[in-house]
Amino acid sequence: MEKEIRNADLSDIMCDLLYLLGCGVNGKMPAKTYIKTFQKVYDEDKMQMLYQFSKVHFVDALTGTVLKNAGIKILPVWEQSIAKAIRKVILFDQERAEIFSYMDEQGIWHMPLKGVIFKKFYPSIGMRQMSDNDILFDKAYAKQIRDYMVSRGYEVEAFDQGNHDVYEKEPVYNFEMHTSLYGAGHNKEWVNYYDRIKDRLIPGEGGLEYHFSYEDFYVYIMTHTFKHFEEGGTGIRSLLDQYVYLNQLEDALDFRYIEKQCEILGIADFEKENRVLCKKVFRMNNTLVEEGTERFRYTLSTEEKRLLCYYMTSGAYGTTERRVVNNMSQYRKKDGSISKAAYVLKRLFPGKEHYDYCPALKKHHWLLPFYWVYRVFRMIFSEERRSRILQEISIVKKIRQDE
Repeated sequence: MEKEIRNADLSDIMCDLLYLLGCGVNGKMPAKTYIKTFQKVYDEDKMQMLYQFSKVHFVDALTGTVLKNAGIKILPVWEQSIAKAIRKVILFDQERAEIFSYMDEQGIWHMPLKGVIFKKFYPSIGMRQMSDNDILFDKAYAKQIRDYMVSRGYEVEAFDQGNHDVYEKEPVYNFEMHTSLYGAGHNKEWVNYYDRIKDRLIPGEGGLEYHFSYEDFYVYIMTHTFKHFEEGGTGIRSLLDQYVYLNQLEDALDFRYIEKQCEILGIADFEKENRVLCKKVFRMNNTLVEEGTERFRYTLSTEEKRLLCYYMTSGAYGTTERRVVNNMSQYRKKDGSISKAAYVLKRLFPGKEHYDYCPALKKHHWLLPFYWVYRVFRMIFSEERRSRILQEISIVKKIRQDE
């Protein structure tokens, strides 16, 4: 299906996706002329392509809801996506309430992050899909939380291997419990900026649930988006999240403060560029909704088109190829070419940026060479890891050939 999508004329599908997303988050019905044209042009195969493209960006429940509300018959699998998204939000909300209740009882401060907050800014339940729930909490209680999650039937997917622990349980539960917002492998300035994070937080009403100010949440989300953007890429949902947040709060936000913090964190240009782009792409006026003949309210510049294309071709959580390309770009030589040898050596023999992923290294740095050997054996005996390594090697070779 991915090959079919790549080979299809994606320009129409991309524009339709953006238009439908704009209708959805603005609470607008697609124009009647648009609906008529859509029904003529979209046969079952093209509907499948639009569905798959929406799914790749994890916005299939939103696009499906818009089409369904417009009276357009959608695929059965699309109906299932909508139902699953709604069910998942309900189950997550109930489970998160139980976890927060326990944390309140035990005196553990906590704060919901990312999608848990963003979903409140979407018009209806399920429109903002989530694969997990992210929660920041007092890291002094990490082992206690691990024991509690296990007592609730969760499997420990990762513990003390970075800045968040991961717990999963059937049928849909996946909780990322953050002990910090950024860890050893991340931007050092961000790690320092968000150290002693609790001093920046605002207590809620009752219990020990905290939250950011509106400005600080926005700044944090922009660092998070930039992190993914620079690594494996990030999809159109990131731009959509920024839009729905600004659409409701922009007039109340202190942008002098926001811009100052973004300068400190080194993302000022990124924030401004994305702020302009998300409004150009998703903000609609009544005339456009009625006419339904244009996708964007403003003409995009060449740079804005390039930026939008980056989002549209990244998928919800980026791609392996984009991650490798972005990582290799750090190893450019003076003549502009990429040093493949430097990249390969760093991948084979990682440094202190991996301390968070191997707890023993945090206390015993001299074990690093043994960790390198361990990584080799882990790759030999894990078919999944071998497959990922071979894929990365293939991408590295391709990039080198393109150079």
